[in-house]
Amino acid sequence: MSQNKSTFSDKQYVRALPLPAFSSQAAIEAHFKSIPTAWENYKSLPVSMQQELMDFCLGKQGLKITYDSVFRKVFNPEKEQGLKRLESLLSAILGHNVTIIRIIPRSGTQMNESAAFVVMDILVQLDDQSFANVEMQKIGYNFPLARADCYISDIIMRQYADRKAALGKKFTFNHLHKVYSIILMEQSPKEFHTAHGKYVHRRRTYFDTGIYSQNSGLHEDIFLCLDSFHSIVHNITKNSNDLEAWLTFLSATDPASIHMLIDSFPSFASIYQEITNFVNTPKELIDMLSEELYIMDKNLERLMVAELQEEVSEAIARRDNAVAAMNEAVAALDNVVAQRDDAVAQRDDAVAQRDDAVAQRDDAVAQRDDAVAQRDDAINERNIYKLRCQNKSAEEISNELQLSLEYVLSVLNN
Repeated sequence: MSQNKSTFSDKQYVRALPLPAFSSQAAIEAHFKSIPTAWENYKSLPVSMQQELMDFCLGKQGLKITYDSVFRKVFNPEKEQGLKRLESLLSAILGHNVTIIRIIPRSGTQMNESAAFVVMDILVQLDDQSFANVEMQKIGYNFPLARADCYISDIIMRQYADRKAALGKKFTFNHLHKVYSIILMEQSPKEFHTAHGKYVHRRRTYFDTGIYSQNSGLHEDIFLCLDSFHSIVHNITKNSNDLEAWLTFLSATDPASIHMLIDSFPSFASIYQEITNFVNTPKELIDMLSEELYIMDKNLERLMVAELQEEVSEAIARRDNAVAAMNEAVAALDNVVAQRDDAVAQRDDAVAQRDDAVAQRDDAVAQRDDAVAQRDDAINERNIYKLRCQNKSAEEISNELQLSLEYVLSVLNN
C-alpha cells in the first residue's frame, strides 16, 4: 500500500465530508447554551476535551470511534444496522463472510471485572455455530494472553454445560464449537510493538510434532492493535481490503483519512453521518464526553495500579534475587570461615604436638644435664681423691684403706 501523503487540501474536501460544519466557535457555544445543563457540563470538561469537541463541530476532525458511546452506537447488535456492521467487521477479521445468528448475554458468565479498560464486550454465535467474543479495549491489559485464556475458558465451559444439558447421554466433545477471542486495542501493550510492521496477531494451538495439523483446538485469539495499524498504514485506496478499511475507521480522526476512506469505501459515509448527528443533541454529546472522561480517569487509575503492582512485583523479585545472592555469598563465606577454622584447629594441633615434643626434648636435655653434672661431680671427686693420694704416704694410704675396709665390714655385719 502506498505510504504517500494525501494530496487533498482541507478546502477541497471538508465541505463534502459528513462532519459538522458550524461556521465559528461562537456559533457552537450558542448552540450549547441553548441547553443550560449541556453548557454547564461543557464548561466542566478539561480544556483539551473542549478543544476536541470544538474541532469536531467545526469539521476539523472526526470524533473518536473508540469512545464508549460512539462505539456502542455504531456496533449496537440490537439494531439491524449495528448488527450488519458487526458482521462486516467480523467477516473482515476472520477472512470469510459470517452471519450472527444470536447474541448471547454476558450476565451468565462467571467472570466480572470492575473498572476495566473494555469499551465493549459482546459474545455472539455465528452461522457456522462458532462463537466470537468481541472486545474493544481503550488500553490493552498487561497480561493479555492470561486474560484471554480465562475468558475463553469461561465461554467454553458455559458452552459445555449448555450442550451437555441439552444432549444428555448423547453428548460428546465433538458437539463443542470453536470460540474466537477478538480483541481490538486502541493502545496496545509494549510487547505487541516488538513485532515491527505487524498489527494483527493470531494465536492458535498446534502440536510441535505436526499431528492434528488441521485442527487448532477449540479456541483462537486475534489481537488487533489500532495504534500499530495507524502508524503503519497511512493511506486507504480502492485496492485496500475490508480489514484495513475497518481499522482505519476505528483509528483515524483526521479529515484526510476520513475522506480517503469514504472515497474508497462509500458505505462508511452513512456511519459518519450518524455520528455527526450527535451535534443535534448537544446534551447527549457533552454527557458522552463527560462519561468518557470518567472512564478515562478510572482506566488511568487502574493502569497506574496495575503498573504499580508490576513494579512492586519486579521490586520483590529483585529483592528476592538479591537476598538469594546474599545468602549464597554468606554460605560461601561460612564455608571459607569453616575451612579457616579447620586450618586453625589443625595448626593448633600441630603447635600442641610441637610443644609436647619441645617439652619432651627439654626433659631429655635436663636429664642429660643432670647425668653430665653427676659425671662431672664423680670426675671431680676422683681427681680430688687422686690428688690427695699423691700427697699422702703409702702408710697413710694403707691405714685409710684399712679403716675404710673395717667400716665397710662393720656396716655389712650390722
